[in-house]
Amino acid sequence: MTNSSPAYLDRLAAFLSFLVPLLAVAWVLAVPQRMGFLIYPEQVAAVMLGLALCVVYARNMANKGPMQRSLDTLFALTSIGLGLYVFVRFPVLTEGAHLHPTEGLILGIIVSILVLEGLRRVVGLTLVFITLAMFLYALFGSHVPGPLRGRSLPFADVMLFLGTDSAATWGAPLQIAAFVVVIFVLFGGLLLAVGGGEFFTQIAMRIVGNGPGNTAKVATVASGLFGSISGSAVSNVMSTGVLTIPMMKRSGFKSEQAGAIEAVASTGGQLAPPVMGAAAFLMAELLQIPYREILLAAVMPAGLYYLSLYAQIDFIARRDGHGAAGWMKREQFRKVLSKGWLPMIAFVFLLGGIFAFNLRPEIAVIWGMGALIFAPLLLNILGRGTPRQSVGNIAASIARAGSSTCDVLLITAAAGMIIGLLSMTGLGFSLSFFLISFGGQNLFALLIVTALVGILLGLGLPTTGVYLLLASLAAPALVQLGIRPLAAHMFVFYFGMLSMITPPIAMAAFAAASISGGGQFQTGVQAFRFGWIAYFLPFLFIYKPALLMIGTWQDIAYVFISAVVALILVSGGLIGFARVRLGSASRILWVVTGLLIIAPLHEFGPVGLEFAVSVFGLAVLGAYFWVARATVASDNGGTG
Repeated sequence: MTNSSPAYLDRLAAFLSFLVPLLAVAWVLAVPQRMGFLIYPEQVAAVMLGLALCVVYARNMANKGPMQRSLDTLFALTSIGLGLYVFVRFPVLTEGAHLHPTEGLILGIIVSILVLEGLRRVVGLTLVFITLAMFLYALFGSHVPGPLRGRSLPFADVMLFLGTDSAATWGAPLQIAAFVVVIFVLFGGLLLAVGGGEFFTQIAMRIVGNGPGNTAKVATVASGLFGSISGSAVSNVMSTGVLTIPMMKRSGFKSEQAGAIEAVASTGGQLAPPVMGAAAFLMAELLQIPYREILLAAVMPAGLYYLSLYAQIDFIARRDGHGAAGWMKREQFRKVLSKGWLPMIAFVFLLGGIFAFNLRPEIAVIWGMGALIFAPLLLNILGRGTPRQSVGNIAASIARAGSSTCDVLLITAAAGMIIGLLSMTGLGFSLSFFLISFGGQNLFALLIVTALVGILLGLGLPTTGVYLLLASLAAPALVQLGIRPLAAHMFVFYFGMLSMITPPIAMAAFAAASISGGGQFQTGVQAFRFGWIAYFLPFLFIYKPALLMIGTWQDIAYVFISAVVALILVSGGLIGFARVRLGSASRILWVVTGLLIIAPLHEFGPVGLEFAVSVFGLAVLGAYFWVARATVASDNGGTG
């Protein structure tokens, strides 16, 4: 191994990272078909997975020892060969795998080794152990006692299935990641490259204004906007937190508070339209519904999530005397819009394509990318562009987007293996039956079990991986108990995300703590408190589906208004302050009343009980703020 090898492999990884998104765009635009080639989507997905594996193994070669460098070089080159081999041989193998058992066996072994080792490097051991557990179940299922007993399959059959079957490694999860998620990540990267981050920040400043705690409010809005594009809580924290967290600390927020606010705001980006995270695209595919239905269903929960955080920030700022930060530079709204015309045009193309022209999301986002790419290039030709709008910068943005999607491709490949083995062995049906039996046909018990499993899985897995597992295991059980499929999938999606802010391993909070300098565990506890509403919203999806835009407009309006009243009450009770300080009894009254308002009382009591509690909560708020207003006015008069 020569000294030049690391640099050579680094350049190779950068080139392949650039190539991954281009392959996705070419497939979505049907370039092979337009050129007269008959190609299966599994073939292109296999090539992209091979490239992604090569990028993972070729990373940071200069920091590796000679032995590790040699091994990773072998893995990297084998990964490229794997992708090309499957591309060439897949049509033959998928139609007659039984005619080539040895070839399929060897292919399955190579795929399994490369994916699992790559997976260990990008997300740790949790998903690797789950995948290995499925392997062992497929091989020794007949030895499992009780209701989960299955049948044992020959090792060669399992490997043949993983290497050649469209329902396994090369199946729907990998294809969605390859042809949808990759393109949206590319869109986000290009958006930031042309100044989208500054645009979001300035828009947030204009929305928030100069009220108390405006630095934290700006951080909430900006991180939410940015997170809806990035779709990754930790990367969002590391991208926006370096600016927002010091800004919050400078205005008086404690280190743990600043880190927690950024963590909660960034995590919520996975829930917020118009892009959301990779799991949203997978949900649309698994449910076989248009992506716009997912977006519409996510609007109200995301709004309540951020409104709750915003209210808590306002109460804390008023309680602790965090006034407006006058040093924050706010540009005139007209100037903000003039600078941000390119991101706005891109969003118009994206949302217009989805909602007005009923385009598939991956096609609509290509429209948006076209605006982001060609408008700056045209400006450069006319001599009116900026350095960041150059061809080189656009190419670098494409390469960065490709590199960031490699991890997702590996995760979805492993998820495809797990889902395929669940189907092959029949364990998926057995687990769903077991969960229903465990809950004793009790819906609430099943929901609690599913929520706990989602949070526990999230301690070691990204949201996408947790969602795919729960969508295969728990969601069918919920549907069998009469829950709407969309509500069931949104339920598991939320609890797959919540591990990011749930102690003891709150990854988004820990990332924020590394920037703020606050204690990791304390930041996690604060994030848990700030994000309290996210732990209750999924249950409302089940018991109050109007929150997902399911039902009449009267039902939707009532659920939204009652939820707003509830979040103000609970947030004020947790903080101990609204316009004036709350006593212990008032805090308890506020929290209990708020929780009762969002509780599904109609399931356990008279029809009018829930409405009566909502009216009582509204009366508590009205009376309190009336008295508080008089008290504040009296105090001002007394000091004046």
